[in-house]
Parts: sequence; structure tokens; C-alpha cells
Amino acid sequence: MDMLEILRQATLAISPRYFFLPVAGNHTPALRERVYCYELYHQLRCRMGSSQLMLMGEPDKRGHHALPPINPDFILHIPGEINVNAAAIEVECRVDYAHVRKDIHNLGVLQRFGYEELVLLLFANRTVPWPALERAAQAEQVDLARIVVLLHSEPGVSALRKAPPEATVAQHQV
Repeated sequence: MDMLEILRQATLAISPRYFFLPVAGNHTPALRERVYCYELYHQLRCRMGSSQLMLMGEPDKRGHHALPPINPDFILHIPGEINVNAAAIEVECRVDYAHVRKDIHNLGVLQRFGYEELVLLLFANRTVPWPALERAAQAEQVDLARIVVLLHSEPGVSALRKAPPEATVAQHQV
């Protein structure tokens, strides 16, 4: 199962009403991460087919004997098996430093616990906030090169993988 291809197909299928939530009495729709995530979950599950892996949305890790208390947006794993952790996905529309640092923190924790694919999916943004991501990764001691950054700029198109600017790549290769 190619999780990135499934994410590409799933994001393409998210309609505008789940991307930009209409608000009664307001001419400007709202961005709501949870609304987007619920639809993304639905679209992902429709495309996953039969797999031993289970997609879980916002699994609460409080009280887990091995993990700190985090709530990643999505994980793809086999529940009860600590050694079968396929992917962790964080979704964000607010790309300020505080929000991306929380997401980078969660992905870093899950990487240390064996999650193979780490994805940061940014939606409703035109560009990737590379300086904020770099600062957050440095603060959290996470290798940003290990995180797949996807940008889902608008409904009707799929999320695209974005590579860091050349300066960032050079810094990570040193």
C-alpha cells in the first residue's frame, strides 16, 4: 500500500464544502481542521481496501505505557502491535510557528517509536512555511528531511509533495 498515493487520491476527492466550511450569517467560510480531517479520513478509508493496517483518527495516547500523551491526527498501524507502525500524519491549516511546532513534535515522537512514514499535510495554504518548519524541527530535534510535506492548496486538486528550498537541503546534508 502506497500511503502517499492514497493521500494524493483522497485529497483530490475532498469537496469545497469540507475544505472551506460555510458559516451561517457570515460571507466568509471558515477553515476547520477537524471538518477537513473527518472527510480526509472517509476518503482514505474508501481507498485503503482490505489491509491488516488500521487507520485511526486522533488516537488519544494518554495513558499508553510507552508513548507520551500526544494525539496525532492520523496513524496507520496494527493496534496492539508496537512494532507495526506504518505512518503518522499531521494535518494543519494554521502554519504559524506554534502550530507547526506541535505537529513536528508529534511526528518526532512517533518517529522515535518506529513510525516509518511521517507526513505533514498542510491544507488551504499556497506555500509551505519552510522557515517555521526549520525552526520547529531544530527546536524539537527532528530531522526535517524525514518528514514528507504535502501541500493541499485548494479543493479540486490533489495534495502535492513539496521539497524544501535548496538552502534547507544543503543545511541538512552537512
